[in-house]
Amino acid sequence: MRAACIAVSLLVCGVAAAQPSDSTALAEQLFNEGRAFAKANNWTAACPKFEQSLRYDPALGTRLNLATCYEKTGRLASAWGQYREAADLAARTGDTARRDFAQKSASALEPRLPRLTIVAPKTVPPGLVVQRDGAALDTTLLGSALFVDPGAHEVTASAPDFKAVTTKVTLAEGKAETVQIAELVPAPGEPAHPAKPPQSEDKQPTQPPPPAQPQVDAPPPMTRKYIALGVAGGGVVLAGIGFVFGAKAGSTYDKAKQLCGDDLVCDGTDDFTKGKQLIRDARSQATISTILVIAGGAAVAGGAVLWFTAPERRVVPVVGTDHAGVAVQGRF
Repeated sequence: MRAACIAVSLLVCGVAAAQPSDSTALAEQLFNEGRAFAKANNWTAACPKFEQSLRYDPALGTRLNLATCYEKTGRLASAWGQYREAADLAARTGDTARRDFAQKSASALEPRLPRLTIVAPKTVPPGLVVQRDGAALDTTLLGSALFVDPGAHEVTASAPDFKAVTTKVTLAEGKAETVQIAELVPAPGEPAHPAKPPQSEDKQPTQPPPPAQPQVDAPPPMTRKYIALGVAGGGVVLAGIGFVFGAKAGSTYDKAKQLCGDDLVCDGTDDFTKGKQLIRDARSQATISTILVIAGGAAVAGGAVLWFTAPERRVVPVVGTDHAGVAVQGRF
């Protein structure tokens, strides 16, 4: 039970660390600076402000403004990704108006998105690494058409003991391009595969192997199933608390709609400030609810693993001609 309490405490501490902190004020300041640049039609300066604000507080409104900023500056694939993420977040918080706006914006961008397909070389060397614009690309995505921003892109393929190959390509809106990675050749002066070290001609006398030591299985802790029950019980408690926070999030969001209407448009400074705080509270409660439910589910799954993998033992009598006793049998 003590181990279960420690596990639950760690999960609760992780949730507490995810709660809003003083960084919210800095995120608000950066967001306002980004909005000022956007109103002045200076989208190039606005995008970094929205990006920094999103790092300090992943607010839905900030993500939507960043998506619009990317779209204005021609980063269409980046804008599409932010719109899709914003739609998912809005759906989880019940914000249907912004969910519909984000989904509509993402759908409108899709026909304009360039697609880039990177094809692996015919002979794939061991340890192949493919980078697109300096970022590593999962090799399982090779051969798939991926959305990218319009403009110039650089594809680099490398592997140990081979010369790197770089290909540059420029994509226009709505166009598809394919980059075939050329065959990699061994680097000069280096073998394609490491050579085996030479064997010494002087044979050393063969030493006899040490005698095998008998293996003794240490008895497993008898409290493993109790720990499993404790961890699973803690997970159920966490999930229950998560559902409570989820209910509170829905209630808080309803209060915001009652104050400012379904479109969340408030009249008056006091109502605007109160409505904005209610929306922030609802988002925080929904985030806490999601984390608690996930953590609780993980704890229940962990408890089940501990329970079903616990060793089984049984005690049987042993009787001989000159002795008697008991023995432990089972699966180790």
